[in-house]
Amino acid sequence: MKFSQLFIFFFILISLFICVISHQNLKYGKLELPSGVSGPESVAFDCKGEGPYTGTSDGRILKWKGSKHGWKEFAITSPFRPLGLKFNEVTCELYIADAYFGLMVVGRNGGVAKQLAISVEGVPFRFTNALDIDQDTEIVYFTDTSTIFPRWAYVIAMQTGDKTGRLLKYDPRTKQVTVLLRGLSFSNGVALNKDKDFVLVTETTAAKVTRYWLRGQKSQTSDTFTQLAGCPDNIQRNSHGDFWVAQNNCGIPELKVKPIRINKEGQIVEELADDVGPVSEVHEKDNSLWLGSVVFPYVGVLH
Repeated sequence: MKFSQLFIFFFILISLFICVISHQNLKYGKLELPSGVSGPESVAFDCKGEGPYTGTSDGRILKWKGSKHGWKEFAITSPFRPLGLKFNEVTCELYIADAYFGLMVVGRNGGVAKQLAISVEGVPFRFTNALDIDQDTEIVYFTDTSTIFPRWAYVIAMQTGDKTGRLLKYDPRTKQVTVLLRGLSFSNGVALNKDKDFVLVTETTAAKVTRYWLRGQKSQTSDTFTQLAGCPDNIQRNSHGDFWVAQNNCGIPELKVKPIRINKEGQIVEELADDVGPVSEVHEKDNSLWLGSVVFPYVGVLH
């Protein structure tokens, strides 16, 4: 690793540490994780509406059982890092994008997750990141952030302008993985639109949301859905068909950005008024916003 890359790596780590310290007194609800774990990157709710569930820094998937019982272990993927989570609402299976173990799934009762896919076209996944599921076809759309850099080297991927990210789909009936888009700039979050005629993918280092058309005259083509001020992380659709996009400051301390809500035309219709700190995901459910983070030791909630 070159000296300049090391410098940037430690600069971003220090910036994250300072950011966490400066946001310790944020005024919203916090579901504190068990001692020693952090980084609830993504949140999900099961087919009964129970949860939230989240993946943590020790490779576990935890389920919130209420204030009396707190967090309980639901599943485990690896000793590494589960990131994106989404339930199949028909089978109640939980699909998991594990940064190092690829696309995985675990049954409704939890336990040890099973590996579904680790490569496509002979190219291994190096950084499996986020996913969404078409609840009608059960097809899983997910991202591999880089074909070169694993998650632990994400700073180098960003600093070098890596553009080897991919948008992929997995068909559970055929067990086949297909590449939909390649050459993406740090492909990150994934979300289908309500009508399921396109899927969105955030490109973190390009500061934009890209749309890939699944149906219609533009099928199998892509365009820019929204250009952003900050660097986007996860994207989640709400029940009305809008999308919540978590943004960060791209490692630029003076850049102040907050999560935003985008409508189905790609227009920004809301910026979150509250200071929620460095969040990785905003998940809207039952008039509450559930907040994931790669650094905090809790899941946040705004009612």
